[in-house]
Amino acid sequence: AREDSVIRVKSEGFPEDVIDFATYTAPIEDLFGTSGSIIAGMCAGFLKDGYKIGGFDAYTTSNVLKGSGLSSSAAFEVMIGNIISHMFNDGKVDNVEIAKMAQFSENVFFGKPCGLMDQMACAVGGFVYIDFEDTKNPKIEKIDFNLSGAGYALCIVNTGGNHADLNDDYASVPSEMKAVAKELGCEYLRQTCLGEVMAN
Repeated sequence: AREDSVIRVKSEGFPEDVIDFATYTAPIEDLFGTSGSIIAGMCAGFLKDGYKIGGFDAYTTSNVLKGSGLSSSAAFEVMIGNIISHMFNDGKVDNVEIAKMAQFSENVFFGKPCGLMDQMACAVGGFVYIDFEDTKNPKIEKIDFNLSGAGYALCIVNTGGNHADLNDDYASVPSEMKAVAKELGCEYLRQTCLGEVMAN
C-alpha cells in the first residue's frame, strides 16, 4: 500500500502503468485501450459504488497472451478489483459487484463496448451459468463440475492471432443481433425462438 493516490502496476513483459486516481477521474479518449485506463476505471467504479480506494504498488505475471481472446482484460480488471477490495475494503466487495465495476471500467474508461460475461466468469470462477435478462441483477449459478475429473482436458492453442484491434467488429455483434430482433418485433433475440428466426 502507498500513502498517496498513485497506483503503480508492473506486469512482466510490459511497461509499468502509473496512474494517479486523484487526477484520472474521467475517461481520457487518448488512453483508451491501455491498462492504465482499466486501473483508473476500476478506481472510478469503486468510488461510484461508495467504496474506498487507495494507492498501491503491484507486480503481476501471467502466461495469458494479450489480445488472445482469453479474457485477459477482464482478468486484469477483476484482479485490480480484488486488490482494492482486500487492501482498502476488508475484502467485503462481492465478486459480482467487482465484475460489474469491471464492465463499467472496460466500457467507459477502456473504450470497449463489452457485455458482462467475461468479467463475471473471471470474478466468479469455474463453470458458471449466467442469465443476463436483468443486466443490473444477473442470475448467477456456479456449476459444480470438475473437467479433469470427468476425463477431459482443456487445451489452448496459440494460433498467433490477436484480437486486440477488433473492438469495432466486437461491438457490431450485439448491434446486429438487436437489429435482427427488431425485425422480429422484439428487443432481444431471447424474446423470440429459433422457429421465428428460420420462418423469417
